[in-house]
Amino acid sequence: MRNEPWSLAVSDRIPWARRLWPAAEYHHMLGGSGAQGVGYAAPGALGVALANKTRGRFTVTFQPDGDLMYSPGVLWTAAHHRIPILYVMHNNRAYHQEVMHVQRMTALHDRNPRGARIGTVIEDPAIDFAKLAQSMGMWAEGPIDDPAKLGPALARAVAVVKSGQPALLDVVCQGR
Repeated sequence: MRNEPWSLAVSDRIPWARRLWPAAEYHHMLGGSGAQGVGYAAPGALGVALANKTRGRFTVTFQPDGDLMYSPGVLWTAAHHRIPILYVMHNNRAYHQEVMHVQRMTALHDRNPRGARIGTVIEDPAIDFAKLAQSMGMWAEGPIDDPAKLGPALARAVAVVKSGQPALLDVVCQGR
């Protein structure tokens, strides 16, 4: 994407992205919710992509898995209205921020941290976000759990977005 006019949508949710991608223009990082609203990332990023559509900017977002589960219908909206955006799923199969919070609270109150995953993980069954996106009419690939397969999948997804369609890559990641 270095050679594309790009926007990283909902960038305030992922501060490490600023270290990877230098933001030299105002549109490079857009779409923060301010209050870190739960379920905001997917529709917020789609709004950025809609604004960028007529400007020829390539829109990408790193989409948290738990966050998408608050408003999965946004994938249908992207497909139906042909809004070009690349959703790269950060699929750690958990509401991981909550896992860490419960772990902190159990330590603070001298309780067993093993229960931190109860009600905070998204597994058994794991969600196949690629199939979810495909069921909504969107191009998607994954789950990708082999880093060697990510580069070629990204190239395919970028081509889809550059053709004017939305795409989703379900990338399985480790928790923090």
